[in-house]
Amino acid sequence: MNTAFVMVILTLLADGQLSAAFVNTPTQAQCEQRAVAVGAILKKGGANVQQIRCIPSELQFTRFSHANAGTAPRHAYVLALGAHALGLTPVDDVAACRAGSAQRPVPEGATRYCVTSTQTPLPAGS
Repeated sequence: MNTAFVMVILTLLADGQLSAAFVNTPTQAQCEQRAVAVGAILKKGGANVQQIRCIPSELQFTRFSHANAGTAPRHAYVLALGAHALGLTPVDDVAACRAGSAQRPVPEGATRYCVTSTQTPLPAGS
């Protein structure tokens, strides 16, 4: 079975909050090609890009929409991000993430982030 890849884009918003965007790709090569293009576009547009990574994962996400990015509801998550690990746990808000983050285990080698996103994960098998 081939593993799909998720491009994870972390940007710092004007209010200091870390924002996450997710792009599903079928291969690592496609993910890396898109990451270069997306990174250039974001940086040219003045986005404060913290990191862009391609992670092997079967997680699927709703599509990111530029049209409503500013007005779409934002969801808070604990994001576990490592070289080969991507985990996303919904929380009520970023404050809850920060307050309980020490209690949430993450895979070895992964880093925990409190993020918001306009995207949501799709049910398994979607």
